Amino acid sequence: PVEAAAEAPVSEPPVVPAPAEIPDWLREAAPPEVAAPEVVPPAVEAEGLARAEIPDWLEALRPCPEVAEAAAEEEPVESEGLLEGLRGLLPPATAIQAPPLRERALPAEVSEASLARAQLLQSLLARPAEVPRPKVRRRGVSIGERIQRWLVAAVLLVAVGGVLMAPLVVPNVPALTQPAVSPGASRLYEVVQSISAGDAVLVAFEYGPSEADELNLVAEPILRHLLDQGAHISVVSTRPEGLTVAAGLLNNVAPEGRYALLGYRSGEAAGVSQLLTEGGIRPRVILVLTARPAPLRWWVEQTRALYGDTLPVVAGVSAALQMAVSPYLDVSAGQLKGAIYGLSGAAAYETLRESGWRATQRLDALAAGHVAIVGLMLLGAVFYAFGGARRRGK
Repeated sequence: PVEAAAEAPVSEPPVVPAPAEIPDWLREAAPPEVAAPEVVPPAVEAEGLARAEIPDWLEALRPCPEVAEAAAEEEPVESEGLLEGLRGLLPPATAIQAPPLRERALPAEVSEASLARAQLLQSLLARPAEVPRPKVRRRGVSIGERIQRWLVAAVLLVAVGGVLMAPLVVPNVPALTQPAVSPGASRLYEVVQSISAGDAVLVAFEYGPSEADELNLVAEPILRHLLDQGAHISVVSTRPEGLTVAAGLLNNVAPEGRYALLGYRSGEAAGVSQLLTEGGIRPRVILVLTARPAPLRWWVEQTRALYGDTLPVVAGVSAALQMAVSPYLDVSAGQLKGAIYGLSGAAAYETLRESGWRATQRLDALAAGHVAIVGLMLLGAVFYAFGGARRRGK
């Protein structure tokens, strides 16, 4: 092993390369050298300086630990709670303190003059404000004006009352009006005319006492026609007062046993559907008497939904519903087979039947009143025209 070690080659030291020269262009791009900051040596205390003395006033301000401890010992010690045993705590104080009670001031003496002035002011404030109203002189009614008023009242009374009372005195009085028979009235007449004896007819009274004055005249000729055909009338309604109105009218029109009051159902369209399905008897015709568009729509829709086109629906409505009922009477729609409107429609239906004449008498009285009013207006215009010309001539 010694020989092997002696024969091992000796390693040569590493060759350090010579520093390369820096090119001129790189030397120019190098940043300029910054001078190192100078280090200031710490100041050396000068020798031979005497220590300054503290003045008495400043020495008096120096805190004294003995005095602080004595003051702390004089403070009360907390005897309870979480802070028990500690000193120098702030005492508790109430957040809101009640105001101190003050003695009530004695009333000062009031003189009689001050009291009188106060009472006068109080009376002025309590007095209601009075607005001056202009005095209007009432002009007396002259004898001529009284005569004119009585003349107008007498003419209207004779015109309207005479037409209404004439059938009681003279039979077969000719009618003053000739109402036009509408296609709806003709179709309604044909539907009722096709009813046989014993057929059931469902009549819906969808109006109350406030509308009975007009609709009773509309319903009466149709009901009389149904009774003449031998139909059995069944009365229903979706209004609580409908059956009462129906009973009052049918007592004067139909004999006992020819009609039946089936009942009242609420619920609008649902009530109509319930009335159509109850009883187990399918009617031959449905007659709707109403002054409002909604009940007519319920009956038309529910009848079409349950029976389709096989069950005809007719109507007697007020004059105000003529425009609302017209689309239902369209031949292409076929939702209403016939209808009459108001007093003129009832008079036209009586003309088709050639009987009844109650609605016709009312229509004649209305026409006579209108003619009398127009005549009085023309007479007054002529009278005042001649009177004014005479006054201008004077």
